[in-house]
Amino acid sequence: MEKKLILGDFLVKISDLGNNRKLWSDIFEDYLADFLKTAKAKEDWKVQVERQIGTIKNWFAGQEIIYYDDLTREKARCYANWRGKRSASTVNKELLRIRAILKFAERFLGQSPNFAFDGINVSETTENTRFVTPFSIMECKRILQWLKKYPYYHDMILLMLLTGMESKAVSLMTKEWWNIKEKVLFVFPQKISGVIDAKTQHRARKLPISKTMLEIYNRGFIFGSQTQKFNVKSQKLLIRCSDQTGVKNVHCHRFRHTFASQSLSAGQDIIRVSKMLGHKNINVTLKHYADFVFSESDTGFEGMFRVHKKWVKYLNEEYFLIQ
Repeated sequence: MEKKLILGDFLVKISDLGNNRKLWSDIFEDYLADFLKTAKAKEDWKVQVERQIGTIKNWFAGQEIIYYDDLTREKARCYANWRGKRSASTVNKELLRIRAILKFAERFLGQSPNFAFDGINVSETTENTRFVTPFSIMECKRILQWLKKYPYYHDMILLMLLTGMESKAVSLMTKEWWNIKEKVLFVFPQKISGVIDAKTQHRARKLPISKTMLEIYNRGFIFGSQTQKFNVKSQKLLIRCSDQTGVKNVHCHRFRHTFASQSLSAGQDIIRVSKMLGHKNINVTLKHYADFVFSESDTGFEGMFRVHKKWVKYLNEEYFLIQ
């Protein structure tokens, strides 16, 4: 009977230990070590990358993919089904990660090219796309009021509501992004080394600095303690915010959607809104982010434009003046 032992997360045949076949457990370890050395945003990305690799390792174990050449096209096609009803965005990011690891193994570990996952993606459908509704004006007021006792998080969330910046952007933001003289905020001014994320790589953009944004900059809370990790700690805080304000499902990405929908409802040009969000084209903005919000007024488009135009002006010009 052939003996086996557990090595890392995999069951390995004793007879195979003497050969030169590369174990996936070693590949994952080498990839993660290299990623954390080369990525400028290593601390902010560590949790996400480790979580993705953990998911991938679980699938590999279930498919009995132990060595590099055990990964086949036939097995790769099963990954999306194994992930079940996870969102298309989540699964596609994991597929990107697998392809990045395969490329790493080829370039730096001397493995032969493996194209098992090439071209495999999950299409977005109503079933696997998370539907995100924008906050109402009243909900925004309640959330911002509650956050005032946490100046760092208050100003970060307010900045997201003013600009549509994603949580990834505000968590990586530095003073160098702000050109106060030209009144321009540069989002992702340089590609982030080591980060395999097509969205981030192409979202570099310029945003005009409003009066409220300038006050946020001058307050300085957003550039506070380096021990504060926005992405890691904000969600726990927002869960408490949801519990205590009664606003359901408060999470960071809803502020990005809220910016898009409120800007459009205030009559702003869709091209301008799309560019501020960093989208490739307005179709992405219209399909996933921006929608008209009629619920704030019962007088149709004119009422909607009037209410949201006043609200957007208040946020951008009067927020710290009128409290």
